[in-house]
Amino acid sequence: MTEQETAQIVYVIGATYPSMFQKYDKEMYARLVRAWHMVLQDYEYGEANAGLRIYLSRETKGFPPSPGQIVECIQMLRPTAETEMTATEAWSLVLKAVRNSAYNAEDEFERLPPMCKRAVGSPGTLREMALMDSTAVGSVEQSHFIRTYNSLVEREKLEAKLPRQIRQLIAAQKEPQLPEYMPIPDID
Repeated sequence: MTEQETAQIVYVIGATYPSMFQKYDKEMYARLVRAWHMVLQDYEYGEANAGLRIYLSRETKGFPPSPGQIVECIQMLRPTAETEMTATEAWSLVLKAVRNSAYNAEDEFERLPPMCKRAVGSPGTLREMALMDSTAVGSVEQSHFIRTYNSLVEREKLEAKLPRQIRQLIAAQKEPQLPEYMPIPDID
């Protein structure tokens, strides 16, 4: 989205909440638009406009939105198939994989959706669950998986709200850093 398009979003907010802009001069308004643009620049104008419309239709207290509230409304328009899967549905996939994991844990692990893989951890965990008592798997392991899965889904939702540059910075931090090559000095 361009800064001009962001200005249009801010203009609509100002038209909806006129008391908000009474104290802004031209320079303050330009700063406000730049601040909003920092947050909304990764989105298409249509998405931001739809997000604003969602906010305006749901807001009943009379307060103007913050950029984060608009991003949250935009995210409502962007569901992903995996985050729509409930933890119980994900657990049923894992339980199916566990039943065949005493000898085929690697294959079963690879068949799981990525979020289930992250929540399980490794093929070895599937193998361990396959060798456990079924009541322990159905209670302790299930509750552990569901808690882990739900926290991963929440984290993914939160990360999806972050600006692209911040997500790239986080991804760069997660990548292993190789030490710089240091030549061995000549010894005379």
